[in-house]
Amino acid sequence: MINKRFNRFEGSVDNMYFPNYGTAFDISYETEGYIKCKLLHSEKDSIILPDQIFIKTTGDTFIWFQPLTFLMNLLIKNEDLVKSMFLVDISSGNTLKIEFNNSDLIKTFSDNSSLFKCKIYGPKDINDYYTGTGYFVDNVPYLRLYHHTTETSKIAILKNKELFGSKWNIQGTKELVNISYFYLTSLDSIKKNQDLVQIAMASNGKISLIKDNFYLPPIINQKDKDKYNDGILEINVYRENTYNRKSTIEFVVDATLLAPKHLFKHYPTGEAVFYEYCMPYIQRIGIDIGKTISFNDLCIKPQSNISIIDYQIIGDARDFDGLEAPFDEENTKQIFKIEKIENSINLLDFWFENSNKDHYSGKNIKYQEFEQKKTIN
Repeated sequence: MINKRFNRFEGSVDNMYFPNYGTAFDISYETEGYIKCKLLHSEKDSIILPDQIFIKTTGDTFIWFQPLTFLMNLLIKNEDLVKSMFLVDISSGNTLKIEFNNSDLIKTFSDNSSLFKCKIYGPKDINDYYTGTGYFVDNVPYLRLYHHTTETSKIAILKNKELFGSKWNIQGTKELVNISYFYLTSLDSIKKNQDLVQIAMASNGKISLIKDNFYLPPIINQKDKDKYNDGILEINVYRENTYNRKSTIEFVVDATLLAPKHLFKHYPTGEAVFYEYCMPYIQRIGIDIGKTISFNDLCIKPQSNISIIDYQIIGDARDFDGLEAPFDEENTKQIFKIEKIENSINLLDFWFENSNKDHYSGKNIKYQEFEQKKTIN
């Protein structure tokens, strides 16, 4: 059975997630929506990154879409009007074309993101491919997200109404010393091994990544895997099984509290450069080390112990170092720094008013710090 929301074929033995980006290209249907986005700078370029895309359903409720990949932005200025357009891939091979202007700005947020009204062009059945649901409170998006754990932990969390952060990084192989994370996901259940892989876990403790422009047959036998070692990177992740993820708590989370997602930058031969979200179904909230956060009515709102990260990793998918960068998080200089949205500035106006300047070197950011690497056996 095909799950349209999560790019997933659901089998009796395991689920399969397909990187079938853009294979069902249809942008003939127009609808009104909203986009939460940030302006990012690397040493070489600047981009607008889409965090989430929203379509209202009734009143202030909405469905939202998690972008899986996106192309570079097209920006056009005509007198005082600045227009942005880019293509975003979502579930089941569908592509959305997003258009918005500087006059469409609704609100800027403390995580240095902005909410714009936008036009969305996609398939007529676009609502079938949503990632999740939520609602706006004073134009702040709240997302329904899930924490999958054991029944014992679930009971304790609901009783104490207190959330502890994990010191483990996304890869589950190193402990952080200056921040911890409470992990959530947009996946509403974890039933099969490939569901675990989508949240950077695996029953055998390993996941595989493929370099750009490396030919790999659709099906390979385990005994032939060594033939492709120059193109396949196998990394260690947290060893887990689905039995420890059977109990679920559904939270509603202020989207501005979520940590930035890491990226891959792809350079396919003969095609346009594009960006892919690493582990798109993982969401996490940064917590000051040694602290906790609270919730009421299963709603997580802003509070003093939540730590906001001001950079995200971008791994060059042409080599193993780049593929590992978003997971390892420590030993890389491949990063984007997030533009600080001060005094409610409009990021589209800012781009043109401050063009041809170095927006990377002068930004001081707080890096995540780690203990010595620990290997999971």
